[in-house]
Amino acid sequence: MAEVNINASSKILVVDDDKTVRGFLELFLKTKGFANVVSAESGEDAIKIVEKENVKLILLDVMLPGMNGVEVLRKIKAINKDISVIMITGYPDEEKAKEAIREGVYDYIIKPFDLFYLELILLTKLIQLGYHK
Repeated sequence: MAEVNINASSKILVVDDDKTVRGFLELFLKTKGFANVVSAESGEDAIKIVEKENVKLILLDVMLPGMNGVEVLRKIKAINKDISVIMITGYPDEEKAKEAIREGVYDYIIKPFDLFYLELILLTKLIQLGYHK
């Protein structure tokens, strides 16, 4: 895989209430060369991170305690409309997918992940954002 050069202040945020999934995604991203990965277990925590950090891309679970992923997506886009969000879910719901697309989600991925596809869309989006060597 080509190395993606993300500057030190830019981050990828993983938001999932399942510690195992969150840890897996963090490890996957780091082994693929994405060093600046942060995570949150709730939508509220994700919003706090987005308010403070230079987040460029978010992997956001649809089913979260409290606020669901689409509500979190709306709030994130209100803070910074340029953040790219990829929704992830273990519970496919066509209506939620349509709603997320209307709210500006970049992609909508069903668990279990196709890791090749996940890597491809991450690289594609980051190259579109200008982060490449």
